[in-house]
Amino acid sequence: MFLTLLSHQAKASRRSSVFQKSLVLNIIMVLLILYFGGIFLLLGFTLHKILAELFPGQSPVVLFNGALLFYFLLDLFFRFLLQELPVLAVQPYLHLPIKKSKLVHFVLVKSLPSMFNLIMLLVFVPFMISAVIPAYGIGAALAWLFALIALTFFNNFLLIYFKRQLSSNSKLTLLFGLVVIGLFIIDYFDVFSLRAVSVAVFGAVLAQPWLLVAPVLLLVGAYWLNYQFLKAHTYPEELAVRETKRVEGKDIAFLNRFGEIGKLIELELKLIWRHKRSKSVLTISVLFLFYGFIFYHDEKFLSGFAMLIFVGIAMTGMPMFNYGQFIPSWQSGHFDALLTRRISPYQFYAAKFWIFVPITTLGYVLTLPYGLIDYKIFLINTAAFLFTIGVNVFVVFFFSVYNTSRLDLSKSSAFNWQGVGASKFLMMLPMLLLPLLIFAPFGFMGVPYMGIAAIGLLGLIGFVFQKQLLQWSANRFVAHKYKLATGFRQA
Repeated sequence: MFLTLLSHQAKASRRSSVFQKSLVLNIIMVLLILYFGGIFLLLGFTLHKILAELFPGQSPVVLFNGALLFYFLLDLFFRFLLQELPVLAVQPYLHLPIKKSKLVHFVLVKSLPSMFNLIMLLVFVPFMISAVIPAYGIGAALAWLFALIALTFFNNFLLIYFKRQLSSNSKLTLLFGLVVIGLFIIDYFDVFSLRAVSVAVFGAVLAQPWLLVAPVLLLVGAYWLNYQFLKAHTYPEELAVRETKRVEGKDIAFLNRFGEIGKLIELELKLIWRHKRSKSVLTISVLFLFYGFIFYHDEKFLSGFAMLIFVGIAMTGMPMFNYGQFIPSWQSGHFDALLTRRISPYQFYAAKFWIFVPITTLGYVLTLPYGLIDYKIFLINTAAFLFTIGVNVFVVFFFSVYNTSRLDLSKSSAFNWQGVGASKFLMMLPMLLLPLLIFAPFGFMGVPYMGIAAIGLLGLIGFVFQKQLLQWSANRFVAHKYKLATGFRQA
């Protein structure tokens, strides 16, 4: 039965029109997988030598064990952002004499050959052969490897369970992200050493191979949770109800008091929340909040200003840029209808602006704890925040009239390059270089804090004159709206 279901899936994929249209893209994807697979394989065989050179006198296996807990937390985080839930058109099979348990097992086992599960095996297995076996023997090394595989699959099933449970609850999703961020922060400030825990846990498996039973039990538990959940919710009636509920939406009453702009903001928020790509584009920006950990602990970067300005702009402005680079392509599916409504271009851009300001403010507030490292970081991030909401947001609006590529929001978010082009990278240049150019003369004159103040002041002036700048953006939109409409009509 398992092979029969697998053959049905393969035939459905091959006969799909999407597969035929995306044949070239599929070939490119296979080549990329082979390329990166080769890199990971090479990394696995040479990692012990790299670690020995970087950390002389320390065991490469112990160093590797110390990073494993961080890896599994990041793995879970990235899975939350990128991994798709395994799906099967179950409804046609529910009317056939097939046990429901077989269908549920098929859906769960089908999730195992994912990129996240396979790529790391290309690192774990070669590292075990080249470093762990020579140091600990083949028995302990195999137990260590099976423990890592069990934890990888545990992450896989834990993510599936979380996503099915939390997909409709944004507060719990946010809480999960904050817990992961919190664990990294307490380790960074030496409040609690995750590295020491990681070394102890995976070193114990090497010393006592029978401890392999612990990750195996975790894996079995996560699989059992998914199995029970899917079995309890796989009924034709429930599937029908779920499909009906999916198109419903709750009004955000608070926004009604802002008139047409409030309604546009509400529609935009619903668009973001209901589509995987728009949601993942924003959530992946959370990663840039960790950008500071790369630079702020290094005295070489901390003593200067240019790199800190770059980091400040990236951390506070990346959510706005990631989402704003596709304006107005997010509305490409209903752009003609948008033009016929009584919505002015000014209102269209004002709604975008008042979405970006709170998001950027939230990003800025989350970067404030970096100010504990050095007050200079606080000053630079404040200037970067003002520059983002006063200048960079209008740079995004300026380039938005050149976004004539249609976005199909029904497609998945992972490895989806629709709408991505060289123009997006050109857009980043003024956003990143302009604050550095403003700062440069003050830096050469030896008054760097005046340069920081100039960046912030320019951003503040832009924010004060937002209405004039929004009208300027709207006028450009009017001049290019027919080119945009023509581009969006092309599939």
